[in-house]
Amino acid sequence: MASASIFLASQILSSLILFHLLLASSIPTAGFQAPIRSLPATHTFNNGAAASSLIKSSVKPHKDVYLMRLAIGTPPVEILAMVDTGSDLIWTKCKPSGTKYDSSKSKSYSKVDKSCQDLGLGQDCKQRYQDGNSVNVRLGQETLTIGNDKIQNVTFACGEPNKNSKWDGIVGMGRGELSLVSQLKERVFLYCLGSRFFHKTSSVLLAGPRASLEKANTQTMPLLQREGKSYYYLSLEGISVGETKLAVTKSDFAIINGYGGMIIDSGTTFTYLEKRIVDMISDAFMSQTRLEKYMVDDKPYKGLEHCFKPPADLKLKLVFHFEGANWELPKENYIYQKDDVACLAFIAKDDDVSIFGNMQQQNMMVIYDLDNNSLSFKPANCNQL
Repeated sequence: MASASIFLASQILSSLILFHLLLASSIPTAGFQAPIRSLPATHTFNNGAAASSLIKSSVKPHKDVYLMRLAIGTPPVEILAMVDTGSDLIWTKCKPSGTKYDSSKSKSYSKVDKSCQDLGLGQDCKQRYQDGNSVNVRLGQETLTIGNDKIQNVTFACGEPNKNSKWDGIVGMGRGELSLVSQLKERVFLYCLGSRFFHKTSSVLLAGPRASLEKANTQTMPLLQREGKSYYYLSLEGISVGETKLAVTKSDFAIINGYGGMIIDSGTTFTYLEKRIVDMISDAFMSQTRLEKYMVDDKPYKGLEHCFKPPADLKLKLVFHFEGANWELPKENYIYQKDDVACLAFIAKDDDVSIFGNMQQQNMMVIYDLDNNSLSFKPANCNQL
């Protein structure tokens, strides 16, 4: 959610760690595996020193986002929070206005010595998201428990969202100082977002510098930065629909005078593009498939405009051409279907930034390398890891 969804090389280490965290839920899960040395049963990280070992947690799709299982406080209170590479703040709903966590009953809770304004949240202590949602926050420090690992002195917030969410909070994974990645002082992390249509168990992982993808079928592109923003920007150079290369260029997605650009965001469901580009994708798709277009008032998702009768068999692929890499989308990554209506999973943006959403990232192992400012990816069946 932007703020104002394989195998790793087993040759690197001697063994491949496959961890399955069983979820007491019928909702499908997402995850991956990585060859990194095992941790002891319990490992404690003191925030302020780099975490040199594996941090792992379960993740599961819930409707149109991905939720991370973790616990907060002492004794630990389990929560499900959205994994969001498009924001920085870690927050959870707190009692009395929230659901589970009560800071007054936690032995590890403490206040922070910085103000909201010092930490970039403004004088009103409000986190604002690009979709119009916001959350009023009260800052503190706590111990987070992720898998078997405890991370002490993590700056977080008790939050009161302006709209009732179905989850307990958000784990920001952006570049800013308040994100989980930054507070762990990790420079490499990765995830694999499984299809939301399968009921399987699997995992998510935050890893150290040893993490890498097997070279075969792996592609790498640069991660760009925009001054004053903590998003992960990509350099998109073109889009193909089947055999048709659309009339778009790198300049359509460039950062110019501090505006524009495209970000990759695990907290945004669909991909947001200029309306003319969304229309071009639809025109090329419809002309090649010859599907019957639906003019329905009741769209399956707000913002999806190009809908049609669900195809029985469709092998047409969409490709996003990034600098140095071609991200190929199978139909399940660009067609959103509900009952007897299917729609192209692209929405006309109303902001200057374009967004590469989590639906387009399904069944891809994605690794962020912040030291080299690069993003690598490789196809994976995440639900079977």
